[in-house]
Amino acid sequence: MKAIIIGGGSIGKRHARNLNNLNISTRIVDIDEIHNIDNILNKGFDIGLVCTPNINHIEHCFKLAEHNLPIFCEKPFYSNTKGIDTLLSIVEEKKLITMVGCNLRFTSEIKKINPNSKYINVYFGYNLKKWRPNTDYLKSYSANKKLGGGVLLDVIHELDYLYYKFGSIKNISYIKNKLTDITIDTEDLVVGRIEFQNGTIADFTLNYLSEKYQRYYDILDNEVLKRVNLNLDNQMYINEINYFIECIKSNTQGMNSFKEAHTLLKKLT
Repeated sequence: MKAIIIGGGSIGKRHARNLNNLNISTRIVDIDEIHNIDNILNKGFDIGLVCTPNINHIEHCFKLAEHNLPIFCEKPFYSNTKGIDTLLSIVEEKKLITMVGCNLRFTSEIKKINPNSKYINVYFGYNLKKWRPNTDYLKSYSANKKLGGGVLLDVIHELDYLYYKFGSIKNISYIKNKLTDITIDTEDLVVGRIEFQNGTIADFTLNYLSEKYQRYYDILDNEVLKRVNLNLDNQMYINEINYFIECIKSNTQGMNSFKEAHTLLKKLT
């Protein structure tokens, strides 16, 4: 099996290492090679990954779909809806296996969330200056609206795992603000609440401002709120990509398809 990875940033390189360790050869197409993507794709691949800035996701998914490849797209699926209906129609018509990468679904802490819990409070916070070491954080997609940044979509993992565990959303409301100069023109704080069809209530706070990295949830269990900190490592990425490969081998559409990811994003955009 051969994989093409569009985007040679940190997440693209991570997926390449993990795929190589699974005996899948990889070809990374960096931004300076995008103009030649069609010629590269003609060399024959079995799986395609999109790991470019959010604003380019739909465009690059189109390229892979044109070549009938199963597509793994990093989160968020998109940051604007231009072309999304056409892409979803092509994927459905060609019966392509698709998945949006939300790796927290593959952690033990998320798997053990009780889907019948009545209340959960979710928190993510980290200072953007520390999050993007050895780079100009003001040039990162996180800080720039034109690149699809902002903490709401950048940290969609938290909202994704809530949707994954509790199902259909009845109502969602949130406030997003730019409180500091840590970004150019994107929000650095989002506070909101989700009411699920099953009766669960979820509060969430996402920010680029916390002095220390914090990622946890407080969940109501036996009438007591219990805090669970998320412990993240490379194994979740391995489990995630291995899951997608197994879906391809069995020709089975798994969880978090493009259609499923679109359902959540419609609630947020």
